[in-house]
Amino acid sequence: MVYPLEDSRFSGSMASWVGQYRRPMPAGTFTMQGVRDGRPLALRARVSLPGENRDHPQLPRTWAKARVDALIEKIEREGEDQASVDEIIRLARKYRFVTPYTSFLAAPRSLLRPRVIRPGDPVLRVRTDESIVSVVALFPFPLSKKLRYLPHERIWQTRFLAPADMTDGTYDVRLLLRDRDGRVYRESKSFVIASTPPMVRVKLDKSRYRRGETVQLRVRASERSRTITARMYGVPAVALRWDPGAGVNIGRLVLPEDLPAGTYRLNVIAEDIAHNIGSQEVSIEVVP
Repeated sequence: MVYPLEDSRFSGSMASWVGQYRRPMPAGTFTMQGVRDGRPLALRARVSLPGENRDHPQLPRTWAKARVDALIEKIEREGEDQASVDEIIRLARKYRFVTPYTSFLAAPRSLLRPRVIRPGDPVLRVRTDESIVSVVALFPFPLSKKLRYLPHERIWQTRFLAPADMTDGTYDVRLLLRDRDGRVYRESKSFVIASTPPMVRVKLDKSRYRRGETVQLRVRASERSRTITARMYGVPAVALRWDPGAGVNIGRLVLPEDLPAGTYRLNVIAEDIAHNIGSQEVSIEVVP
């Protein structure tokens, strides 16, 4: 029952763990193994394990919270079991902190927006309970940022530099929230790095249309697409909507009666939640 106090560590940082021992000892040996400069490294230290020590009164509660976090992660991974739930409730009541299984104190929750971002210089926005007065984000790479509150939007915000070599995928960011009474809450939120533009595939019933006729658009696009828009010179833009029955995005573009005859380029543009843009262009012929 030894747990790390930080989710991620990097070269030059300090790593901390907290654990519980059952039996006091005048001396115990701790061993740490790792790699430094490409070579194996082993460190050993002998310390006293007293039955009682008042030098660090916060340690029992720190360990209890770490233990509860580990139990909650186990439940999320393997499913709920009564022994884990009972231990979570017992430790939370003893040390007075909030868990999903205790309701004696209402914990302010946070909402992370956006959930899908592009690498580079994205914006992290967090909406919280009104009682929160400070929010700090701990990212899954060597970075922590204090968020700034925007009163007119009632939201906390910061910009952060995502490493350019971050691969697309889901990442966790730890949020430290402090309320006006000094209570601190920890939450883990996930966000998605998405750098690939949406895929767009346009299907038309035909390639030649008469003026005044309706062009039936059937478009397949990536699931993360937020908006799909069809544009053509001389015709108002058309938004496509997902049709569950057809399994594609459907739109209808009406050609004006006075549209000059000729060949036109019809461009269908898809934008995903991370504001990546993908498109496909097709040609249609308009005849009198």
